[in-house]
Amino acid sequence: MTPTAERVRQTPYVELLAMLGESNLPPGGLATVRTLAQNLHLRPGLRALHAGCNAGFLSREMARRTGVEVVGVDISPAMAEAARLRAKEEDLHDLVSHECQDMRRLTFADETFDVVFSGGALAFVRGHDQAVAEMIRVTKQFGLIGDTQLYYAQEPPAGLLDRVSEIIEVPVPQYSREYWTDLYRTDLLQPYWREDTEAGSVDDADVEAYARRMTGSRAADWSEEAQEALYTRLLHIFRTFNENMKYLRCTNYAYRRLRADSEPALFV
Repeated sequence: MTPTAERVRQTPYVELLAMLGESNLPPGGLATVRTLAQNLHLRPGLRALHAGCNAGFLSREMARRTGVEVVGVDISPAMAEAARLRAKEEDLHDLVSHECQDMRRLTFADETFDVVFSGGALAFVRGHDQAVAEMIRVTKQFGLIGDTQLYYAQEPPAGLLDRVSEIIEVPVPQYSREYWTDLYRTDLLQPYWREDTEAGSVDDADVEAYARRMTGSRAADWSEEAQEALYTRLLHIFRTFNENMKYLRCTNYAYRRLRADSEPALFV
């Protein structure tokens, strides 16, 4: 059953993206995928957790490019199912699986994964300390934890954060680069790699073209009214996000998971 125009207008942002199967690349796009894969040393024989997998783009790309086995988790049942279906469609279900789980309360045993990675999902979580503690808990000793996060390099205009928060239905604090690095400051983790890059805004014409292509490819059998509602909503969402990107930079990082009795290191 195809959605009505009213359903398109009222469906929460995360559920709408799940309905569309929108890939939702990590901050920094494909460059982030490439640099995380390289600096986390992903390869066949390793098992990785993708925390906050959304529709599973990063799960699939990591597995496709490196041969690593990936388990992705997301708190949204709709997103976890969308990710599962995409992995099956792309013939990656032998390497990639997805589950509906809260990354703050993972059901996996201690030290299950060689690598844990995420793609900016922490910004959408209430309870960052809980989520990081769980990521550490399920990582094997001397395994790696990697992520990429956006931070504000410039002061955004008044009201812009409110507009972003209204769309994603989660408060958007004005995170700094130091906030994300301090979050991982614990004796169980050792800094392994970090770099800062541009977040990457695009021209408005690119935003319009994206909204039109998504509507044409994902809603071809919808009513004309529903298609127009989708195009209008996507245009509003991604114009707002694109404006926000102008004030952001991206920090990519990895940490090495230590034992409790590991010797300290000064120059790392």
